[in-house]
Amino acid sequence: MGAGLEKKVLIELYLASLSGGKASPSLLASRLGMDIRECEELLDDLASRGLVEAGYSLSREGREAIKVVLTGGVFDVLHVGHLATLEEAKRLGDVLVVVVARDETVERLKGRRPLNKEEDRLRLVSALKPVDMALLGDLEDMFKVVELVKPDVIALGYDQKHDEEAIREELSRRGLDADVVRLKIRVPGVKSSMIIARMSGRGAGAQERGENRS
Repeated sequence: MGAGLEKKVLIELYLASLSGGKASPSLLASRLGMDIRECEELLDDLASRGLVEAGYSLSREGREAIKVVLTGGVFDVLHVGHLATLEEAKRLGDVLVVVVARDETVERLKGRRPLNKEEDRLRLVSALKPVDMALLGDLEDMFKVVELVKPDVIALGYDQKHDEEAIREELSRRGLDADVVRLKIRVPGVKSSMIIARMSGRGAGAQERGENRS
């Protein structure tokens, strides 16, 4: 069996742990299009090599065999710029986990309620091809999700107002080890703020001021 299939199994076990569920051989076989006996043999082999523990959970070595990327945003009005950003983030690793900002967080930071409620934004982001799992952010502590995901890489959008060094310092304080990178990809002329401005009829002046950026 190829290394690619082994990695897919490890990824599925990791994602199951994030969702609070357990991955059974039958579930894994169904998700990966495998025969259940073949899946059981593969799990046994991974366990014999110390990559999988009892109860079909990843060992430390199993977790280190995959590279997890974490990114986040509001995703209020999905557009090709979001897709390009997520595609670039996914290229940094094997698994892409996306944090979707809560409605209250958006209102606190941007001074407005999002056009689409958090459950809808979460569902839409989850359906995008580059995304392996989407999670709602914490209302008070953005690093709670980071502690859950334990990413290898945190990818920031080119225009997100986050201080990379401040994030690195907080990661160190919490005993988390992750690279923090700033993505460079951008699609000229496509921003949520521009789309929202056009929808609300505020015109080019509001667009240039970058009001209600997402």
